[in-house]
Amino acid sequence: MRLVARVRTQSLVLGVVALSVVAHVWRLGLRPLAHDEAIDASFSWQARGTGIARYDPVYHGPLRFYLEGFVLDHFGTSPAWTRTIAVLAGIAATVIIATSHRLLGRFGAPFAALLFTISPTILTVTRTGREDSLTALVSLGVILIVARSLIEPRPRHVVAAASLLAVSFTLKETTFIFGLAGACFFVGLAAVALVRPGGQARSFFAVVRRMGSLPWMWATIAFISIFMIVFTSMFRYGAGFESGLIDGVKYWWKQHGVGRGSQRWFFYGTIYLAYEWLILGAAAIGLLVTARRRSMPGAWFATMALVQFAVYSWAGEKFAWLALHPLVPAVLLAGVGAQAVVDRLHQPDRVKPLILRVVATTTAAVALVTAIVAVRPAVTHGADTRELLVTVQTSTSVPELTDRLAEARDRGRLGAIMVDQRDGGSWPWAWYLHDFGDIAYFTIDPTQPLPEGFDAYIVSASSDPPPIPDGYVMERFPLRGWWLPDYGSVTLGKAARWLTTRHTWSPTATSDQFLIVKSTAGVVAEGDADE
Repeated sequence: MRLVARVRTQSLVLGVVALSVVAHVWRLGLRPLAHDEAIDASFSWQARGTGIARYDPVYHGPLRFYLEGFVLDHFGTSPAWTRTIAVLAGIAATVIIATSHRLLGRFGAPFAALLFTISPTILTVTRTGREDSLTALVSLGVILIVARSLIEPRPRHVVAAASLLAVSFTLKETTFIFGLAGACFFVGLAAVALVRPGGQARSFFAVVRRMGSLPWMWATIAFISIFMIVFTSMFRYGAGFESGLIDGVKYWWKQHGVGRGSQRWFFYGTIYLAYEWLILGAAAIGLLVTARRRSMPGAWFATMALVQFAVYSWAGEKFAWLALHPLVPAVLLAGVGAQAVVDRLHQPDRVKPLILRVVATTTAAVALVTAIVAVRPAVTHGADTRELLVTVQTSTSVPELTDRLAEARDRGRLGAIMVDQRDGGSWPWAWYLHDFGDIAYFTIDPTQPLPEGFDAYIVSASSDPPPIPDGYVMERFPLRGWWLPDYGSVTLGKAARWLTTRHTWSPTATSDQFLIVKSTAGVVAEGDADE
């Protein structure tokens, strides 16, 4: 029986991992690179080889620039390759969750990994060339290590957690929020230890005290070493250590009042209600099981999910990709809940076969619907701004125009190109055209003639176009689009219509540009040219 159970568990794990691989790599380059993805790719390209990535909190920690730069340098610069590190992190997280049997159970672990794989939010973010996927992988490692230490503390847990925490700091400043959530848990655990002298919390702290100071010394050394090596670019950028310590906190605290993303405090709750029904349901069961069993690992998962959710909801900046981070511990809590349900259903004297079939069928149906919903924003319609998970997204016109410009250049019909920097118009062009050569970036005055000497001009359409030179044609196209939902105008019926048809209850918008190019280049078809 044990052999059969082991084979069954291994089959579940392999199946979920295979699904994760397919879900993450399928049509990976289809969606155009978003504004931030293009910037990350550009910085990564500069950091390839022996390049130095200087820390700038606007663009987050430097570690992923080195990792992504290696991929771009050795494998290619297509959109798919720029997302490779994020995808590998997503797949690795699936493997780690699926094999966490000691914490989540033989069914709970692969089930949690399945939730991680088919989650619309998680799949969309882990297929995006940003630092969030890698940060989530590292935070997952910390969460699981701490959960193991709550059961059986070991010196290696302290050193490993500190090392991963240092890696997390070199990736993104959200580590401060993660650390705050962790601190809240241990403060609460200490309070419980004081109140309950004979409880699990008091026993945990007693074992930690018996470890002595040596593990904490090695943990400190590991943390400082990793932090210093990455932020100083292997000691080639001395100011990086101090910058990594203080610049992130200073910058992002000032940004709190800016309110980037222009979303309301309930934005992340809206995303979860719109997409993550299965995780929410299973995590709610996991929370009940945790309370009933007084499980410290379960309480750890719950605290990390709820505190992060609360802080992100309070924080000024709100973007869809940040919704990933509270979901990581929520998925683990969902695994706990799923294992508890399975254990209960396998008690034939307490559960009728009909109930077992109903629960299994309902769960499978909801999982299938969730997976289908995930495909749209994560794979096939990643540029459709009607999705709440698609924030500010480059339109499909950009890669199409890039291909047309490249074809004209290869035929010798197109020379120098000028890009107007107004309205952030240089991105993602700075990456899409990075290997063209003869590219200039100016902030133009639309009332004045265009600078001479260029065969093509990409100009902001926020005002009337400048005078078109003789022999040139013009085409208007959307550079990027977005949807800022007006929650004051939404009704239950409009929300239901959006859920079923993606018909938005408030209008979407675009930022447009003009392509002004020599007619002899053949970039703009005669029927597409504007008068």
